[in-house]
Amino acid sequence: MKKLSHDDFAAWSKAAKVLEKDRYGVKVLHLADGTFLKLFRRKSWLSKTTFFPPAKRFAANAAELHRLGIRCPVVLGLYHMTDPYRSIVHYQPLEGITLRQLLNEQPTLEQIELFADLASFITTLHDLGVYFRSLHLGNIVKTPDGALGLIDISDMRCLGKPLSKGMRRRNYQHLLRYEDDWALVHPQIRDHFHS
Repeated sequence: MKKLSHDDFAAWSKAAKVLEKDRYGVKVLHLADGTFLKLFRRKSWLSKTTFFPPAKRFAANAAELHRLGIRCPVVLGLYHMTDPYRSIVHYQPLEGITLRQLLNEQPTLEQIELFADLASFITTLHDLGVYFRSLHLGNIVKTPDGALGLIDISDMRCLGKPLSKGMRRRNYQHLLRYEDDWALVHPQIRDHFHS
């Protein structure tokens, strides 16, 4: 990971759009060239992130997903800043629209085909050993050519073998807990995913 000076970060930030921030500061920047910077803070010196920062985990997950043939962001660089400490990933975003946006912007969308594709996609992830703990409709993108892919991939593990039934069930439980998303889904489809 390269050290990023505060001056260089300020220059990058000058023409950027803040997409996410919290009380600790900026979390995601959309840079002028269309790429993104995602910043991760260190929550504790005793955390495992001290030895394997989230930016590195994001990059490792991206490399593994690409190897498996799963669409995801392309990592361009890894950085760190001090005072306060941040690990930073610079990446090319995955082109497309999240399923959450799709449902919100197109309420008359024909959902049966979309959710059949989603079920098949999740099964593929599970069969490939991808356990995505933050799986929800805001982290799944439909690309311009109709494929599905993943974003915000730091909270994920690639196990190298198909997931157990218990892990698959827990992954679906993560997906289904976002009630606002599922309120936009046709009841028949919603019941199928909940069964």
